[in-house]
Amino acid sequence: MENVSEFIVNHWVLVTSFVVLSWLVFSDAFHQKISGISPLGTAQAIQLINQRKGLFVDVRETEAFNKEHIADSTNIPLATLADKVSTLKDPAQPIILVCASGQRARTAAKQLRSSGFTEVYVLNGGLNTWKDAKLPLFNS
Repeated sequence: MENVSEFIVNHWVLVTSFVVLSWLVFSDAFHQKISGISPLGTAQAIQLINQRKGLFVDVRETEAFNKEHIADSTNIPLATLADKVSTLKDPAQPIILVCASGQRARTAAKQLRSSGFTEVYVLNGGLNTWKDAKLPLFNS
């Protein structure tokens, strides 16, 4: 027990960083779980698109979307989502939200859930993860 106490005292910055990072990871995963927002990996997203006719909705700004995006995705920038939610025809259709890293997509997911959409997902890691997996992108 003395070795543990000594380690904590001698490496308090490391221990504090570990505790804070652990809390951030746990709280984000817990929050997503209770809010009904499910993160998907790239393989799960592709499966949902192919098997259940899911829809990729890219919530990045139009300029970034036009530069590169997942093929057949729809662009609805986060700032205009509330006004354009009616363009998403079927609230029961699985929707996979995409942004650069996943942050804006989580915000969009909350908006869609509160608008009555029942199957809302976030591409975990966003477009960055899609690119890292070397999956196809439409580039202008």
